[in-house]
This record gives sequence, structure tokens and C-alpha cells, in this order.
Amino acid sequence: MPTIPSMIYCLAPNCQKPQNPDATKFCLTCGSQLLLKNQYQAIQPIGQGGFGRTFLAVDAYRLNAYCVIKQFFPLPEIQGNSQAMVKATELFEQEARQLLQLGEQHPQIPTLFAYFEQDKRLYLVQQFIDGQDLSQELAQRGAFSESQIRELLHDLLPVLHFVHQQQVIHRDIKPTNILRRQIDGKLVLIDFGVAKQLIDTALTKTGTKAGTQGYAAIEQLRSGKAYPASDLYSLGVTCIHLLTQVEVDELYDPQEGKWLWREHLRQKGKDVSTQLSEILDKLLKDYVKERYQSVNEVLQDLKAALTPESPTLKPQNWRLIHTLKGHSNSVQSVAISPDNMTLAGGSFDNTIKLWNLTTGHEIRTLKGHSDPVCSVAISPDGETVASGSFDNTIKLWNLTTGHEIRTLKGHSDPVCSVAISPDGETV
Repeated sequence: MPTIPSMIYCLAPNCQKPQNPDATKFCLTCGSQLLLKNQYQAIQPIGQGGFGRTFLAVDAYRLNAYCVIKQFFPLPEIQGNSQAMVKATELFEQEARQLLQLGEQHPQIPTLFAYFEQDKRLYLVQQFIDGQDLSQELAQRGAFSESQIRELLHDLLPVLHFVHQQQVIHRDIKPTNILRRQIDGKLVLIDFGVAKQLIDTALTKTGTKAGTQGYAAIEQLRSGKAYPASDLYSLGVTCIHLLTQVEVDELYDPQEGKWLWREHLRQKGKDVSTQLSEILDKLLKDYVKERYQSVNEVLQDLKAALTPESPTLKPQNWRLIHTLKGHSNSVQSVAISPDNMTLAGGSFDNTIKLWNLTTGHEIRTLKGHSDPVCSVAISPDGETVASGSFDNTIKLWNLTTGHEIRTLKGHSDPVCSVAISPDGETV
């Protein structure tokens, strides 16, 4: 979590000295009101795009919990064009509608808290996601491995499937719009500022050109048309950028009309399996009809690539990904969550530790047993951890929060093994 600065940030676009002491109600420089809707208080800027500025903020009605304020503030070239301003205003309102529609239904999309106008400026307030975006992760940790790319696809594709089921195309998939949530390592899809309804709305008819150069599919940039395959194309570009750590402009040869990501990988002494190469190639096809048409098609190919017959599982291709350290005594049992994102380890130090399998980071330590933990299991829905201990008990834990749910007593000797039924009803 970021540390809350003891300052309030003025949101007036032309304020020369926007920082104000805590508890100030009106900006000491320009006189603007500092509290939005008597509830939201900006504390520091965190980004700026074509249509607005974003700020880390606190919500006075929710015990000063963090939130994000997005202020409608288009670039000067948009402000000077009345038609462009009308379109930008539409897109900003549409982002609020998309968050309202999607964020309340899916835990990997931010929730909209408010949308309003104050001092003749539009604002939306959304859930704060504590974590880094994938471009920051790339800069800190280096190029992604094949297993990390697979994990990314397995985690993010179901989110895209949900978005597409709601008849929405994101249109701006890229590393900076994908956050890894710190609490559980899950990927969160953000910035629906240029998202587009597939239904025949006025916005669709105008053919609004949107997306980020290099990541956006050619149909978006040329005609403003977008399909589920357009988001999948952008996801493919994201993957090869993360794999190679090479700028997108250098990954494509326009004279030959071909992607160069394999060449860059070989220069670094790296390679990926034939299966993943074929999946990425199909994601990156120029023609829409040659790409995957749906998320399910990609997931099917990913699943096929992990069958026992796949060369990716042959011993000669195994390699060390992470060494997880932290227990102060021997580890007696491990279990991996159904989504392959979390590992639970039970130890003779009386604790269970949870780890993010993609990053290798420790998520949290579960304490409560008074003797060594010799067995752990994770429920099929990935929500519960069961642990058996030498203290003669079984404990149930919430995998997401780490909170103990209950203790099951009755054994008169150590519990050396635990298992959870496929329906998740019985331990």
C-alpha cells in the first residue's frame, strides 16, 4: 500500500501550486474547493492519458479508504476541436458506464463508486487496486518466461471472456492496463476509456479510432472497427513484448510484414515451445478472419498444449522457475490452487505460507496451529485451504484473506493427511 501523504492535491487544471496542507478545504493558491462531493480527497497524481488525469485519493465516507479519481481533462489538441470534445465526453461517460456494468460483476475489473460533475468538470471515482502494472513488473524483474506467459493467459483470458460476453470490446489491452493485485497476484484489467459496445450504438456507427499504436489491431486504427479478435491481437502483442523485453516498434518488420519476436528471443539465448509459438502467431495475424475468434478458442489450444503428450512436459525441458524461501523448519506438504496461481506450504514451524506462483512472492503466513502442519489441501473452487496438524486438529482458512474460518476437532492424535471432496462440501 502507498503511504498517504499529509497533503491535499488541488484538481484545478491550471493551479500553479496544487499541493495543500492536510485539512485545507480550499486551495491556498487558486481558491478551488478541494473535497469532491464532500467525500473524495485527491492526494497525489498517478497518471494522465488522452482524455483525463488520474489521482490517488481517499474516501471520507469509507474510513479514508483508498480510491482513484479520474478527471475528464482531454489533451489540448482535443480541447481545440469541438467535434473531438463531443466524442471525448462520450467516451469518458462510456467508461463510467462500462465500469458500472462490469466492475460489480467481476472481481478482476475495478468497481465504479461514483460519476458526477463538479465545477463544470466531469469525474469518475473507482476502486483502487494495490499493485504494479505489467510494464513496471517487466522493468523490475526482466523478461517473462514461457510459464509466466502461460499463467498470464490463463488468468487474463477468462476476464476478457467475461468482458466480451457483456458485448464489450476493451480496445486498449497493453501492459500498463494490466495490474497484478498485490494481495493475491491476480491480474486486473483497467482503463475502459475507449471500450466499445458491440451493439449498434451511435458510437459504433461513427467508427471511433482508438487504441495504442503498436498494440492496437489494424482494423481499429484504420476504420475504428473492433471485434473480440481485436482484443486478442493486442493481448498477443502484450505477450511478445513481455517475453522479449523489446519495444513493440522493434518487434515488427513492416517491409517484410512479419513479427521478429523469435529472432529477438534467440539473440537472448531463449526460446519457447512450438505450442506457445503457434498460439502467439495466431493471436498476431493481420487479418481478423485468420486470428482466434474467441477467448475459448485460445483456452482450448492452451489446454491442448498441456496434455501429457506435449513436449513441454518432457523432462529435458523442465527448468527451475522459483525457489520459495521463508519457512524456518522443514516443509511437509504443498498444494497448488486450481488456477495455478497460488501454492500453499505446511511446515514444521507450525505455519502455512501462501506464495504467488507467477512471481515467487510470499503472499501471507497463516498462523494458528500450535504444532507442526503436516498436510494441506486447497478446495476445487480455490477459496479454502485445509490444514492438518500435530496438534490433532484440522483448520480451514480463507485463501484470499488468510482468515481462519474454523477449527475441526475430534482426532486424538496428529492429522497427517487432509483432502477436500470434488464438490467442496466435505473434508
